[in-house]
Amino acid sequence: MSARRAHDARSITTAALLCATIFALTACSNDPGEPTVKPSQAEQSVVEFVEQSSAAAGGEWEHVSGPGVRECAQENGAPGTMFVYIVKRADSTDADARADVRAVGERWKDLGVDVEWYESGGADPVPGVRGRGGPVISASFNAKPGHYRLSATSQCSDGSPDELSREG
Repeated sequence: MSARRAHDARSITTAALLCATIFALTACSNDPGEPTVKPSQAEQSVVEFVEQSSAAAGGEWEHVSGPGVRECAQENGAPGTMFVYIVKRADSTDADARADVRAVGERWKDLGVDVEWYESGGADPVPGVRGRGGPVISASFNAKPGHYRLSATSQCSDGSPDELSREG
């Protein structure tokens, strides 16, 4: 084989490897036409998350709002839809609050959520926990005795909030 033919063969091999690498990298990225999460999955996920969270604290919870649709931007830049779900509980006491916050935060950690415990200011601080990641974009549990409030926002999914609202 001549030096010229060997050089051409190496160039073709290098070009083929480069194309294969580029294909592999782009095939793994989010295609703007492919949703990363379907709306029904995002909605179900946030409902399950809130139900598991409220079960960790125990007691009787009431529906406040949702799962309501909101607009968001998917990782690939395409417009999308997320869901917000909120519940409340009135049958709590000062003695329950810290234990309930701890139970909810630990449940979230089990689900892969990054957790931040906090207390409000003032003479009678209210314990709470916030979270990000895992199956939700964000979550919050405020344990004011007699006025617990728990909310979560789903991952961004495909679809338009307006279209989903019209579909019911």
